[in-house]
Amino acid sequence: MKKKIAAVGLSGLVILGLSSMKNLDSVISGKVIPATAVEAVLVIKDTDTLRTTVGTEGDFTLPVSPGTYRLLVDAKEPYRDAEMKELVVKAESNVNVGEIKLDK
Repeated sequence: MKKKIAAVGLSGLVILGLSSMKNLDSVISGKVIPATAVEAVLVIKDTDTLRTTVGTEGDFTLPVSPGTYRLLVDAKEPYRDAEMKELVVKAESNVNVGEIKLDK
């Protein structure tokens, strides 16, 4: 019985997750230098947060829906976090933030 309830609950979460990801037809992309200093890259819109890691060259791409975002680079010590505010993303667009250089 517990397995059946867990399975129903899990399928409900999957459906909820998929419905909240609709309209991800735009992209926020960029590059963080140095790549080895990055823990994660996050974009935040209202109460929603999307998270990704960077490639070996520091590149990142996050599919998003249209809206206004805050981008946060979570840096490893001794580097400091970086933040960009008010990133406006329009439908079917690529917002490339360029290179983000992390300071110590």
